[in-house]
Amino acid sequence: MTLKAVVGLIRASALSAALFLAGGAIPFAGAVLLLLTPAPIIGHAVGRPAAAWRTIAAIVLTATAVGLAAGPFALMAYTVSFGLATAIICYMLERQMRFEAIVAVTTGAVLAAGSITLVIATGSPVALVATFRDGLSAALARTDEIYKLMGISPGAETDSHAKLADMIVQLGPALAGIAAASTVLVNLAVFWRWVGKKRLSYNLFGDLARWSTPEWLIWVLIAAGFALFVPAEPARTVALDVFIGVATIYFCQGLAVMAFYLKMLSTPAPWRGVIYFIAGIQPVLAALVSAVGVFDLWVDFRRLRPPSPEADGFSDLM
Repeated sequence: MTLKAVVGLIRASALSAALFLAGGAIPFAGAVLLLLTPAPIIGHAVGRPAAAWRTIAAIVLTATAVGLAAGPFALMAYTVSFGLATAIICYMLERQMRFEAIVAVTTGAVLAAGSITLVIATGSPVALVATFRDGLSAALARTDEIYKLMGISPGAETDSHAKLADMIVQLGPALAGIAAASTVLVNLAVFWRWVGKKRLSYNLFGDLARWSTPEWLIWVLIAAGFALFVPAEPARTVALDVFIGVATIYFCQGLAVMAFYLKMLSTPAPWRGVIYFIAGIQPVLAALVSAVGVFDLWVDFRRLRPPSPEADGFSDLM
């Protein structure tokens, strides 16, 4: 390995470790920086000679730096989350996988590894849920204290905090999956815009305005919707998490439909960004966008599918 490669390895590892540590050290902005933890290593390794060795060495150096700076718990947290995600992303990019496969595999692997690690650390799934709920309750209580110090009445009772904590615990798997998938997408987008177009010999994303989910996914959404009415509480909880996760995927398809028509209307990029942002934070509009994504399966808003022979025969009779 050349001196330039070694310097690049150290620089990528140091930057990745700094981004990870910023998540716990910098309020608010640290969370945004944390999401970009894999990006320096992906940019350093993918599309270059000995990409696998570059990836492994950079992850090991980053984990070592995190462990020395923040202790063994941070080391473990990095390894089973961003370290694992970085390794999978680099491996699949080198094998010219599409972004959908990279997001699905990486998200599933990180969730599985994180869940197993947390269950082992807490002793049992029940203890994990209890620990998570207690942590949420303590965080909500600290938030109330901050509001009181600022002279603002939080206006929330203890029962409300308990209900909110229970709801977040119930939706925990879905929220974790959405967060993990979003993290993978953000890092793929950063890599593609940064150096990916020069390094990769294929189009990672394709035309996102024409992107759509596989048709079989609608059956998962329908099955999860019906399962919400089963009498068993654990089954309803699982069904709710699956329903929210799949609905989020259809929200992305709805955004693709919006992007298709905004592109046809030559809408400036800043305005498109504002529209996407509003669609993501406004619950009613987000639900409508998800519905557009679902009904696109039948309506075909973008006319992406070729007309059926039955339709052609009918038009001949008109």
